[in-house]
Amino acid sequence: MACQAEDTVALIESRMSTTPAMPVPVTAGPEQTSGTTGHPIPPTRDDWQLATRLGVCFAVPIVIMLAVGYWASYRVLSVDHAADLAVDSRLTKLQWVHQAVRYSNENNGITTRLFFDKNPASRQDVLARRDENSAHVTEIVANFEARCDSERERQFLTAVKNARAPYLRSYRYALRVLLDDNDTARAEGIMLGQVLPSLYAYRMAWGELESFEMEQIKVIHEQGAAIDHTTRRVALTIVWLAAIFAAGIGAFATSRIVADTQDRARMQQELSTLNAMLERRVAQRTEELARAQDRLRDSLSETQAYTRDIEAINELVKLLQSCLTLQEARALAARVLQQFFAAGSLLLLNSSRNLLDVAFTWGSADSKAGPFAPESCWALRKGERHIVQPRNFNLLCEHTADSLTSCHLCLPMIAQGDSLGVLSIDDSSLCECEASPHTVQRRLRLAETLCEQIALAFANLQLRDTLKYQSLRDALTGLFNRRHMEESLERELLRAARDQTPVTVLMIDIDHFKLFNDVYGHEAGDSLLRELGALLRSQVRGGDISCRYGGEEFLLIMTETDLEAGYQRAEEIRLAVTHLQVHYHGETLRKITVSIGVAGFPTNGESAARVVNAADEALYRAKREGRDRVVVAG
Repeated sequence: MACQAEDTVALIESRMSTTPAMPVPVTAGPEQTSGTTGHPIPPTRDDWQLATRLGVCFAVPIVIMLAVGYWASYRVLSVDHAADLAVDSRLTKLQWVHQAVRYSNENNGITTRLFFDKNPASRQDVLARRDENSAHVTEIVANFEARCDSERERQFLTAVKNARAPYLRSYRYALRVLLDDNDTARAEGIMLGQVLPSLYAYRMAWGELESFEMEQIKVIHEQGAAIDHTTRRVALTIVWLAAIFAAGIGAFATSRIVADTQDRARMQQELSTLNAMLERRVAQRTEELARAQDRLRDSLSETQAYTRDIEAINELVKLLQSCLTLQEARALAARVLQQFFAAGSLLLLNSSRNLLDVAFTWGSADSKAGPFAPESCWALRKGERHIVQPRNFNLLCEHTADSLTSCHLCLPMIAQGDSLGVLSIDDSSLCECEASPHTVQRRLRLAETLCEQIALAFANLQLRDTLKYQSLRDALTGLFNRRHMEESLERELLRAARDQTPVTVLMIDIDHFKLFNDVYGHEAGDSLLRELGALLRSQVRGGDISCRYGGEEFLLIMTETDLEAGYQRAEEIRLAVTHLQVHYHGETLRKITVSIGVAGFPTNGESAARVVNAADEALYRAKREGRDRVVVAG
């Protein structure tokens, strides 16, 4: 419409240049007046008809575009709602699959416990828990069957049911042999020969059903995206057609306005007045547009800076997710932070969570040497950011130098509901006296975002290290657990077979440990196990592997060691244990002894199971022969 008005004004000016100049009367107001009488010119019937046509012509494309927008929005929302319902249904089924697998895993652990637990009362509790888990799995299968919506899904569910039936039969048969016949060896054979293969097939069936549900979720997302794309294209096409139609209406309206203007030459004086007013308004509008353009340019610059910050943060997140150690993440965070802020430091809580240590600094950070108490930082006290500026009354934290002259910001590093430390920043761009409030707020948001991402990455790495330690180590003794022992023994035996070197296994058991627990209590027994674990760690070589086999039994894997050397080493450990002193609640507990069975590869077997069984048999021989001795497998 602005272009149409400019064309109309140009035509009027050209028409005025060909007519004799007339005096311009001075008007008392902005109302249009006639050149002779001074009365306002009333609108004619043609004016009303032209205005009505123009209104109708412009209203039609507007209504069309509004209808198209409403249709497109309704279509997209309907598709999204249907996709959300379908995805929720699939996610519910996935949750059922995970619950069924978890119940099966718990039943597997219950079976293993039944092999070692000889107490009838606890067995009944465990069996009740097993029956409850089986009932849950049956309920899940029934819910799945009720909500199957495709033939392929029914096929996968049928495969799960078919795989579950032989697994339950063999599983119950093994338990009957173990509990009713009291035949542990036969039950173990059934577990290995029948239960484990059927359990593998059963879990594979659940896994295939889970993969099918994930595939269906992906298909739903793809279908929704395709429908959304088609709807947007159709809506855009209709909008373009409406815009072209509106442009045609504008051209037609412009021609009618020009024709009407040519018929009104008598309005030159009034038009001259209007032109003067228009020029003044154009000048005002030009000034407003110039100011708006300046504001837009400033906003664009800020937006570009914000975009660069977001891209850098995204890149930082990708790199932090790729870090394998906390040291790598600290080095990366230091390099990134110095690109955004002039100076600062990062302080982390120690493992005891009672001191703050300086992890790294950058720039010309003027901070005190640590460590510091967590209460020395105001950000940790308040649980929110703490900024010190020349114009506020906030106090400096104790970990910041007293000679600090620039603005200082402290941000608490909180991730997963836990405090990790403090991010301390010294930068003049955070001062409201040196930068605009909008810039200060943008910089504060940037600092908070960087702090959140770095804290989350550090928390994830700490959690990863903790989980890795827990998956390999026994929580009580600090030794490797049985699963790691089995993997390590298989690996060492393969290496020994390849290099043709011997491997010796020591099976260690504490004598009369049950009596020790009965006399001193289980907490004292735990203290004894911890001390014995520390002794074994100090007695083994760097390449040897010490593990807690179970209960009061320990197992040592000694590589490149024959039976004679292993026997000597076992005697040294046995003698060291006799001198072990365990203190509990200020009391020195009685001394203990251990029985040790020694077996070697390949003398006593060429597989891990045979070597361990040979060492276990030697251990039982040592028990039968009076305990507190070392027996080599025959």
